[in-house]
Amino acid sequence: MADNNSTPNVTRSAFSELGGKLSVVEKVGYGLGDTASNILYQAWSFFLMIFYTDVFGIDANVAKFMFLITRVWDMINDPIMGMIADRTETRWGKFRPYLLWMAVPYGILACAMFITPAWGQNMKIVYAYVSYILATMAYTAINIPYSSLMAVMTPNPRERTTLSQYRFFFAFIGMLLITTFTRPLAKLFGANPAHPGYDAELGYSQALGFQVTMGVFGAIAIVLLLITFLTTRERVKPSLEQKSTFKQDLKDVGRNIPWIVIFVAAIFWLIHNMIRNGMVAYFFDYVNGQGGKILWTISMGALKLDFDQTTTFLTIGTFGMMAGVLLSTPVKKYFDKKKVIIFLSLASVVLNAAFYWIPEHNFVLLGIMNFLWSVIAGAMPVFLFAMFADVADFHEWKFRQRATGLVTAGIMFAIKMGVAVGGFLGLHFLGQFGYRKDIPVTPEVMHGIKQLFSIIPAVFILASGIILCFYPINDSLLAKIETDLKDRKKE
Repeated sequence: MADNNSTPNVTRSAFSELGGKLSVVEKVGYGLGDTASNILYQAWSFFLMIFYTDVFGIDANVAKFMFLITRVWDMINDPIMGMIADRTETRWGKFRPYLLWMAVPYGILACAMFITPAWGQNMKIVYAYVSYILATMAYTAINIPYSSLMAVMTPNPRERTTLSQYRFFFAFIGMLLITTFTRPLAKLFGANPAHPGYDAELGYSQALGFQVTMGVFGAIAIVLLLITFLTTRERVKPSLEQKSTFKQDLKDVGRNIPWIVIFVAAIFWLIHNMIRNGMVAYFFDYVNGQGGKILWTISMGALKLDFDQTTTFLTIGTFGMMAGVLLSTPVKKYFDKKKVIIFLSLASVVLNAAFYWIPEHNFVLLGIMNFLWSVIAGAMPVFLFAMFADVADFHEWKFRQRATGLVTAGIMFAIKMGVAVGGFLGLHFLGQFGYRKDIPVTPEVMHGIKQLFSIIPAVFILASGIILCFYPINDSLLAKIETDLKDRKKE
């Protein structure tokens, strides 16, 4: 193995010999798939908690179990989906067909999850559970094949990192749609005084507004997934002699140390994301107290969209994340992915925790710090998801079996487990701090929300960074892996 001083030149030369250059059209087409995926994922992250407690009318102590219990099925569903995808054989490949087959169900369920039926409390809870479970299943059937696709579009690790950049740039465009336009569009579409859920004080029906808004976003997601299907191709194929069983694949994954490290780190990373993002609306509604204050308006004829303080804060963060993706371009040329992602984790700890001491009414300072934190948060998944593809290659190199779908499914399960645990803990702590929608918010509750927005998520991202220190793959080893795999295919 080469020493650290020679690693950049060695790996750059080795990777360039692998070929696998992708066109801009294919990279953009692939990236649009994550715009579609993030429509649902960011809706979960930023609005589902407050939707269930403040719009759907479910107590926080009841809603928290929804995030946890619905993931029990995912424990079974995710690896099954990965192994099914690995064994899928069509003229379109293994993973692309699922973007075609599942696009419409995905779009419909993204909307269905935000419908508020006029039923009794118990039946509403049943509806929430069923719609949430079905939506997560559709997300699994889209996102595991989609994430696996990156590993088979090109054998070149550097080209995959570039592909990951495109992916997350367009992912944050999806995030921009959700964070910037969800509340303004909900106000626009919900401005019907005849609707049973109309709130005169707010000036719109949140139930109607969220439902129609997510219906629009769901339709956009369908179109984008079809574009991804049409513009991408699968090129990396497993050996024709490869034969394995579900049991053997699971056993091999359990012995894949890089996979285990990424699996555990991803759980803590997403717990951090879910708690922090889920608390934004609570922070501005109850701690800052001016979340609904209109800061700017866009008027296009009869169409008028009002952008409040919460939306503006989220929009600033989204632009910061997009800047983080662009910043990763020069960084990836000179630094090992492992070192970069550990640094990003530790920087996120400092910036995240700093929100505890920032005056809650100083929106300018909050916005500046949010932009800086978001630059870090935007760069981190570029490298993390590129590492997922590297782990799939390591698996084939070590065990002589390509199990891209299963390897990716395990990591995606870790991500969704992080979402589940983060959602549960966020609502659990919220309930423990005394939050109730139907009673005035006390100083103790406000202090608890402030901790959930700053110190508590910082602890989880710190844990993620520490775990990533044990990731054993560096660029020098990766160069050897890719060269060996290329040579094997010539035998």
